[in-house]
Amino acid sequence: MYFDGAANHSGYEIGVLLISTHGDHIPRFIRLAFSDRHPATNNIVEYEACILGLKIALELGIRWMEVFGYSNLVLRQIQGHWKTRDVKLRPYHAYLELLVRRFDNLSYTHLPRAQNQFSNATLASMIDILTDTVVFPLLIKLRSVPTYYCLIDEAELDDGLPWYHDIYQFLRLGAYPEAAMAKDKRTLRQLAII
Repeated sequence: MYFDGAANHSGYEIGVLLISTHGDHIPRFIRLAFSDRHPATNNIVEYEACILGLKIALELGIRWMEVFGYSNLVLRQIQGHWKTRDVKLRPYHAYLELLVRRFDNLSYTHLPRAQNQFSNATLASMIDILTDTVVFPLLIKLRSVPTYYCLIDEAELDDGLPWYHDIYQFLRLGAYPEAAMAKDKRTLRQLAII
């Protein structure tokens, strides 16, 4: 999987290219349209791109994958080599950790910008595609909220409580949910400071 994000004067775009072991190419692009309500940075855009690729891979039933990207920060944080200190990146990192756990094996390779054929979230002019290669239709979507918002809908239990109940209880009483493990408590603290 190759992932990349572009943040520039024309907006925010993310792109992913999955290449199967048979050589099939599956490109996906999304234009991020939430920067007016949720300011985006280059690192946020890179997180969005990486999360998009992992979600597509999981939807396709892929559990073993090589991940290539030029964002050293995202790759180092995924691997746990660097801490996620930026408060705006913490929800992305928490969501990314949930996705990574669903894979059997992920390996990561940092590509310097000059070697990244997928740079700046553009595909047509950047990647050599052989004549016999199957390229699936290009799907471009518009996303109006940050990626980790999807987690809220997926994780919401049918207990009659609002999705933010645990965060509210933590802020009001400093209380954690009964079944919360250490990692859940850390995530709750991170979400509460946003």
